Formats: sequence, structure tokens, C-alpha cells
Amino acid sequence: MPSIQTAMRRQRGFSLIEMLIGLTISLMGLAAVSSMMMTFSKKRAAITQTMATQDNGVMALYRLERDISQAGYGLAPLQGCATVTDGATSFVPYPVIIGDGGTGVSDTITVKGTNPASGIPGTELSVSGGNTMTTGQYNVRSSVGFSVGDKVVATTLIPACTLTTVTSVSATAIGYTPALTASSLPGYLVYFGAAGEFFSRSYAVGTTAMTVADYPAYVTNNLVDDIVFLKAQYGLSDTVATNVVTSWVSGSTALTSANVGRVIAIRVGVVARSSARENEVIDQPNPLPVFPEMADSSGGTDVVTFPIPDTRSRYRAYSTIIPLKNVIWTR
Repeated sequence: MPSIQTAMRRQRGFSLIEMLIGLTISLMGLAAVSSMMMTFSKKRAAITQTMATQDNGVMALYRLERDISQAGYGLAPLQGCATVTDGATSFVPYPVIIGDGGTGVSDTITVKGTNPASGIPGTELSVSGGNTMTTGQYNVRSSVGFSVGDKVVATTLIPACTLTTVTSVSATAIGYTPALTASSLPGYLVYFGAAGEFFSRSYAVGTTAMTVADYPAYVTNNLVDDIVFLKAQYGLSDTVATNVVTSWVSGSTALTSANVGRVIAIRVGVVARSSARENEVIDQPNPLPVFPEMADSSGGTDVVTFPIPDTRSRYRAYSTIIPLKNVIWTR
């Protein structure tokens, strides 16, 4: 009997104290794992929001850089036109116009140029046959690349710089409408191409996105989500004979005949915001620098910042400098 009782005592389970100790250790382990999982989840959410913000910022810059780098193509002969008239509407033929929004407010950027499928910029008006232009026909050196329905602008017109539509094409003559006053002065016929090949786009920032509006209706559409700020500056050289940016000026400096020949680059900056707010305040610079600090010949640095309105959303600034290679003021 004693041996059986001894064996039974040896086979009994954990005591209550041992179970409590084991349970306590298990709960501590679960708490540690849960804490690690919550930390990992927060970091993953932060990384996801940061990557989404970066994607939006880079995409916005890509769209702006693509158009600005092509700005002015085909518009060089129109530098003598204060405006180009298209019926009841008109536009200034400068390749890039910055509308200044003021401190802490987004700018607008309007970009113009041509992208014709034929690749031709235009043709010279011919004076060999008398008038370079009758009330419904341009006399030209060559009509290669022109088609019925194309848009063209002659630099010698009455009224000047009017957008017209091609109605017929022969070897040295191009018919057009609407009718204009005849002219015997030499000039150039600028080729805008078929519908959609001339572009005039206005970029701005709406409530929740960077927007774009296209010529001729200029209907505003969202382009890139979660872009909350847009700023741009003209890069000016000292003289029209040099090609080095010595100062950066905002859109409040209007383009004039005195300074338009000095614009050789555009600096663009955007601020992207994360789509989701976080539960805690985010450690980030406020106000957020939009452009890298860059000294100019005037002794200033042209610092532009964005005052962050929501400290629980992530904000990132992206900027680039775009040389203007097709501008009408090219030397």
C-alpha cells in the first residue's frame, strides 16, 4: 500500500500555484507579442501612407515636368503677338505663365505649345505672287504637312495674330476661314496642328487634388489626388545673352518685354498629403520647406514654405528645376 500511494503522489498534476505562475508568464508573453504586433502595424501603416504620398508627389511633378519641358514648341514666331485670338477667346502665347497665389496659397501654372503629328512648325508666307494673304487664302512657300481642319496663325494679319482653320491645301496656297483683311507683307504661318495637337493647360490645386484644365473649354478635372500645395518660380538670367539662372522670382513678377527674354528655367514644388489621418501627432517640420534653400544674386534665398494645417496627416514636399528649351524668347 505505501508503494502504491507513493506512485499516485508522483503522478498528480500541477498545483494551483504552479498553474497561476504559468498563466502569468503566458499572459506576459502574449502582451509582449501584442505590443510588437501593434507597433509593427503602426509602422506598416505609416510606411504605406508615406509611400502613397511619395507616389502622388512624384506623379504630380512628372506631369508638370513633361509639359513644361515641351512648353513653347512651335510658338517661337509668335513672340510679336501680345495675344492670339480665337473667335471670342484669346490667350497670351508665352509658353509658361505663373499665376501667383500669394504667401501660403497655391499658384497656377499655364503651359502652352504644339505637338503636331506632322512635326512641322509652319512655313514662310510667300510674296512672290503678290499678296501673301487674300481674304481667304495664304500664299506659302510650301504646304507640306498641312491638312484641312488644321489650325494656323499668320504673323502678318489684319487683325493680327488670329487663329484660323485650313479649308483647302494646294502646293503653294492654303485656304482658310474666317476671312481676314488681305496683306502683302512677308511673315510666317505658324502650324498649330489638328484638334488636340495645340495644348494650353492650366494646372492648379483644388480641394483634394491637383487639377488640370485644357484648351479650349478649360473644364477643370482632378489629375493627381492628395496634392494640397503648388508653387512655381521663374528662373532669370542677368541678361538675355546669358544662360545661367541668377535669381528666382515668383509669379507676382509679371512677364514683360524687359524681362521675358531672361526666363530660362522654371522651378516647381508640390506638397502631397497622406490620404488617412493618424491617431497621434506626427513629428514633421512645420512650416514645411517646399524649395531647397538656394541663394541668388540679390542675396536672398527665395525660401517658400507650406504651413501644415493638420498635424495628424503626413506631408511631403517635392520640387524640381525644369530648363526651358523651346521658349519663344530663346536666343
